[in-house]
Amino acid sequence: MRNWLLLWFVLILAHTNPFSIDTVLVSGQCFGDQKLLLLELKSSLNFNASLSTKLVKWNESNDSWEGVTCKGGQVMGLDLSNESITSGLDDSSSLFRLDYLQRLNLAFNRFQFLEIPSGFGNLTNLVSLNLSNAGFTGQVPIGISRLIRLVTLDVSQLSFPGLTSLKLKNPNLKMLVGNLSKLRELYLDGVNMSATGNELCNVLSSSLPKLQVLSMMNCYLSGPIESCSSLVNLPFLSVIKLGFNNLSTTVPEFFAHFHNLGTLHLSNCGLRGEFPQKIFQLQTLQNLDLSFNELLQGSLPRFPENGSLQTLVLSFTNISGRLPKSIVNLRNLSRIELVNCSFHGNIPSSFTNLSQLAYLDFSFNNFTGSIPSLCKSKNLTVITLSHNNLAGQIDSTQWESLSSLLILDLRFNLLEGNIPSSLFTLPSIQKLQLSNNRFSGQLSGSFNTPSHKLDTLDLSNNNIEGELLMSIWELRGLKYLSLSSNNFSGSFHTNLIQQLRYLSYLDLSYNRFSIDATNTDSQASSFPNITTLKLASCQLSTLPEFLFEHRLVYLDLSNNEIQGMIPNWIWELQDLVYLNLSHNLLDDIETPLSNLTSALTVLDLHKNRLRGQTLPLPPFAVHMDFSSNNFTLDIPPAIGTSLPATIFFSLSNNNFQGSIPESICRADYLEVLDLSHNYLRGSIPDCLVMESLKVLNLGNNALDGSIINFPETCGLKTLDLSINQLQGKFPTSLANCTTLEVLDLGNNQIDDVFPCELKSIASLRVLVLRSNKFHGRFGCLDTNGTWKMLQIVDISSNNFSGALPSQYLATWEAMKANVDINRIQYPFLRLSGFYYQDRVTVTFKGLQLELVKILTLFTSIDFSCNNFEGPIPDTLGALEALYFLNLSNNAFSRPIPPSLGHLHQLESLDLSRNDLNGTIPTQLSDLNFLSVLNLSYNKLVGCIPAVKQFLTFSASSFEGNAGLCGPQLGTDCSSSFQGNHGLCGIPLEKTCSMTTNRTNEAGCVPSRSDPDDAGDNNDSEEKWFYMGIPLGFVVGFWVFCGPLAFIRSWRFAYYRFWDKILFRHLCP
Repeated sequence: MRNWLLLWFVLILAHTNPFSIDTVLVSGQCFGDQKLLLLELKSSLNFNASLSTKLVKWNESNDSWEGVTCKGGQVMGLDLSNESITSGLDDSSSLFRLDYLQRLNLAFNRFQFLEIPSGFGNLTNLVSLNLSNAGFTGQVPIGISRLIRLVTLDVSQLSFPGLTSLKLKNPNLKMLVGNLSKLRELYLDGVNMSATGNELCNVLSSSLPKLQVLSMMNCYLSGPIESCSSLVNLPFLSVIKLGFNNLSTTVPEFFAHFHNLGTLHLSNCGLRGEFPQKIFQLQTLQNLDLSFNELLQGSLPRFPENGSLQTLVLSFTNISGRLPKSIVNLRNLSRIELVNCSFHGNIPSSFTNLSQLAYLDFSFNNFTGSIPSLCKSKNLTVITLSHNNLAGQIDSTQWESLSSLLILDLRFNLLEGNIPSSLFTLPSIQKLQLSNNRFSGQLSGSFNTPSHKLDTLDLSNNNIEGELLMSIWELRGLKYLSLSSNNFSGSFHTNLIQQLRYLSYLDLSYNRFSIDATNTDSQASSFPNITTLKLASCQLSTLPEFLFEHRLVYLDLSNNEIQGMIPNWIWELQDLVYLNLSHNLLDDIETPLSNLTSALTVLDLHKNRLRGQTLPLPPFAVHMDFSSNNFTLDIPPAIGTSLPATIFFSLSNNNFQGSIPESICRADYLEVLDLSHNYLRGSIPDCLVMESLKVLNLGNNALDGSIINFPETCGLKTLDLSINQLQGKFPTSLANCTTLEVLDLGNNQIDDVFPCELKSIASLRVLVLRSNKFHGRFGCLDTNGTWKMLQIVDISSNNFSGALPSQYLATWEAMKANVDINRIQYPFLRLSGFYYQDRVTVTFKGLQLELVKILTLFTSIDFSCNNFEGPIPDTLGALEALYFLNLSNNAFSRPIPPSLGHLHQLESLDLSRNDLNGTIPTQLSDLNFLSVLNLSYNKLVGCIPAVKQFLTFSASSFEGNAGLCGPQLGTDCSSSFQGNHGLCGIPLEKTCSMTTNRTNEAGCVPSRSDPDDAGDNNDSEEKWFYMGIPLGFVVGFWVFCGPLAFIRSWRFAYYRFWDKILFRHLCP
C-alpha cells in the first residue's frame, strides 16, 4: 500500500506544469458583447461559490474580471482553473463564442462524468488549451484537431484504478495531432491510448516537428520502442516523460543522441537489461528518473566535467556498484535518490563539494564506511541514509552548517560514539531519526529554544545512557518521541509529558529508568492527546488512570510490575485497537460489560496471575492471548460466536476444564488455536480443523477418544496432540495436511504401524511419535526424496522392530549440512510482526527438555526404547549436522560403525543397552563437541581410547561392558594384550619405535606420550619450549584474530560457534 501511495505522489509531481498553476489574470477593458458572453457563461456554470475566487466576483459593474485577459476589447485569455466547477459546459455554451480566445485554462475543476465538448473545435485562435485534471471522461473529441494554431495542449489527468479515464482511440493520436504542426508542448498523461511505443513515436516524429515537451505518463503504452529513434530528428525535443507505462523493454541507446534532451522520465515502465551509460553522460541532461524498474541493471559511469544533471532518481532499480568519485563533476546536482538499489562501498568524500545538493536519499543499500562531511551543501533539507552498513562516528561532521536541514534519517546502520549536541540546535530540523545504531555515551547539550521546530525524535535501539535531557520536555512541537531500548536511567513523573501538547506517539520502553504514573487531580484533563503509548519495562506499579479520558489507539504496558485488577474503563476506550498488559502481576479482571463494544483488535494478557469466571472477548479482536494465567473456568460453550474475526487465540498454561466446545469451529478466520497445558477432557470435535487453521496445539490435557479425521482442505502447519489419552489408529486422513511442518503425537496410546501416509508431506520438519504403541518396521517403501526438511525425529518408547532402513535415513537432507540459523515458527498478521513459536520436547542427558524456540540448526534423532536389531546403519554418519543421537535400549548388534566419527556437530550420543560388540572406534574421539556419551551395557571389548574427548567421560559411560578396560573404568589394559609379541605401548610397558605416528594402525595400542622418553636434549628442548611461548602467543593471536577482524564470513562463523556453545550450556 505504501508503495502505491508513493507512486501516486510521484505521479502528482510529474503532472505539475506551468499551466496548472492558479494564476489570477486581470483583464483590460472588455467590449460589452464580450462581457455579456462572460456573464452568460457564469450563469450556465455550476460551481461552489464558497471555493471560487474568480467567477464569484464577476458582475456587470466590474471594469475588470478575475481570470480574464482582454486585448483590444476582445477576450484573449481565460483562466478558470481551481474554481470547483462541476457542470454547465456543453456545445451551446457561450464559451465557444469567444472567437478571439487564445489561452484557455479549465484545469483542476470537477466536471464529473462529463465528456469534453466538441465545441472546443470552434476556438480556432487557441494557442494554449489546458484541460488537465478537470474531471472530464470519455473520448478526446476530434474537434481539437482543428485548432491548428495550438502551441500547448494539456488534457492530462490523474488516473486511479477503478476510475473512468479519458481515452484517445477514435480519433487516435495520429488523427488528433496530424494538423497541429505548431504544437510544442503535448501533455496526455493518464489518457488511455492503448498503443505501442513504436506507433506513438512514428506519429510524433512525422507530425510535430517543433515538439519540445512530450509527456505521456500512464497512457497504457506498451513496447517495443525501437522506432522511437525517429524522435532524435525532432531538434527541439527537450522533455520526454513516458513513466508508468508497461513498455517491458530494454533501454535503447538512442536516448543519448538527443541534442537538447534535458528531462528523461522513464519510471515504472518495466524496463530491463543494462542501462546505457552514455545516457548518464549526456551533457544537456538535467533530470533523469528511472525509478521503480526492478529489472533494470547497470552502474554509474565516470561523469564528465561540468555535467548538467540536477535530479538523479534511480530508486527501486537494480543499478548497483560503487558511487564514482567523478560524481563531484555534477556541480548542479540538487536531488539524488538511490533508494533500495544495490550500491555498496563508501560514499565518496567528494560529496562534500556538491554545494547545490538539497535532497539526498541513499536508504536501503549496502553503503559502508563513514558519512562524509556535507557542510558545504548548505541547501540540504533532507538526508536519508537509513538501512545501510555505515559505521564510525558522526561527531566530526559539521552539522551546524546545515541550517536548512529539515530531516535527518540515519536509522538501521552501525554508527557509534556520541550523538553530537549540534544536531539538537539545528534551527530548522523537524525530524531526527537515529534509531537502531550503536550510539553510546550520554546526551549532551540542549534544545535551546521552546520554539524549536522538531516534531519527530527517534533514538530507540541504541546504547545511550545517563539521564534524559530535561530540555526534551520543552520541545513544544514534538509529535513523535521514541527513546526505547537504551540504557537511560533515573526517574520522572508523567507530569513532565503534559508539556508536550501535540505529542501523539511516545515510546520509553526497555530502559533502566522508572516512571511514576500516580495520578494527580489535574493530570487527566491536561495530558496530551497521545494515540500510541509504549511504556514496557518502565517499572510501573500501577495502571495510569489518566489514560481513561484519552483517545488511545495503541497501549503497551507489558513487562512491568502492575498489580491489582484490570479496570472496566480499559474496555471503554473506544479507539483502542492494541492493548498489551502481558508480563505483569495483575490478578483479576473487573467484571466486564455484558456486551463489550471495544474496538480492540489485539489483546495480550499473557503471563499474569489472572483468575475469574469470565473472559473479556472484544468482538473485533484478531489476536487474543490469555495464556500463562490462573483461569479455572470452563471454556464458554458459545465462545465461537465471540471469535468472528479472530486469527490467533491462546488459552494455554491455565486451569481450563471441561470439553472443547464445538462452537469454536465457527471461527472462520482462526489460524492459530492453542489450548495446551490445561485440564480439558473429552474428545476432540470433528469439525475443529477448519480450512483457515494453520496451528492446532491441544497438548498436555486429558483428551481421549480417537484422533479426528482431517479434511481435504487441511492447511495445518503445526499439529500438537501430545501428552493426552488419545487411542486407536493413526488417522490416514492426516495425509491431506500436505503443508505440515511440525507433528507431535507423543505420550498417547495410539496403536498402529508406522504412518507411511506421511511420506507425501515433503515439508515435515519435526516428527514426534514418542511413548505410544506403534509397532512393526520403521520406514516406508518408495522413499524417493521423502522428508528432506526433517530435522527432529523422536519415535522412542514404542514397539518398532527390525533393522533400520539405511536408504530411508539417506533422504534426510536437512541433517546433512548446516543451515541458516532460524526458527521454526508460523507468522500471522505479517504486517504486525506477530508469529506463533513452535515448541517440542526432546530427551537430553536423561531429562526431558522443552525447546520453546526450535532453531532450524537443531537436529535430533531418538530411536530409543524400541526393539530395533541388526547393525547401526553406516548412513547415519552422513548426517553431519546431527546434534543428538539416541539409539539406546534396543537390540542393535555388530560393531559401532566408524562413520559416526563424521558427526562433527554431535553433542550427545547414547548407544547404551544394546548388543553392540567389537572395539570402540577411535574416530569417535574426533567428536569435539561431544558432551554426553553413553556406551554402557553392551558387549564392547578392548581398550577405551585415552585421548581427546574420551578423557572427559566417567565410568558410567562404559559400565556393563565386561570386555572393556581403561583408566575411565579404573582397570589395567596390559593383561588384555599379553601374548601378542607384535604389540607395543604403555599398557605393555614397551616403547613403540616408529618414525611416524601410526597409532591408528594394527599393532599399536592407543597411548599417551612416554614421560621417560626424553632423550639427551632435555635442557635444550626446555629452553626452546619457554622461548617459544611468547612467539607462539603472538603468532597464534594474529592467526586466530586476524581473519576474524578482516574477513566477515569467518567472523560470522565464529559468532555462530559461540551461539551453539551458549545454547549447549543453557540446556539443563
